[in-house]
Amino acid sequence: MKRVAAFAVLALACAEAMAAGVRCHVVYGGENFTVDATPTSDPYRVESVKIGRYFEFKLVYAKLPVTGESIKAYVYGVSTGTPVPIHQATWRPPFDPRADGWGFTGFHSLYEPSKSSEFQYWCRYFAGELPATQAPMPTGQLTPVPPKPQ
Repeated sequence: MKRVAAFAVLALACAEAMAAGVRCHVVYGGENFTVDATPTSDPYRVESVKIGRYFEFKLVYAKLPVTGESIKAYVYGVSTGTPVPIHQATWRPPFDPRADGWGFTGFHSLYEPSKSSEFQYWCRYFAGELPATQAPMPTGQLTPVPPKPQ
């Protein structure tokens, strides 16, 4: 009985160490950014990340007892100092963990009205621990029709 209890505690510890996560790759103004999220039970405390001078990006991986799991991406425009929501997307399980293509979200493009700049992002789901940060694809200039990542 003690061995079974010890095994159960070890299995629970390993499961928490291998918690799922989401990594979004953002391209704006020729710069590449990555934004990571792990499951949270308090999605309202997740803060947005400043991307360039105009955009803020917020990635929330909510795991709630009543509503279950969801991943949400928010993009805010900040032209007068106050963030204004300009894009919001929600995904529910099952999340596709395959590495090919543009992840489980597909490729998204948004446009800054004052400077005609383009904000692009896509996200990948990791069933286990998030890997070390690596350079997002594509690198270099933004393109209206993105090439498929290698």
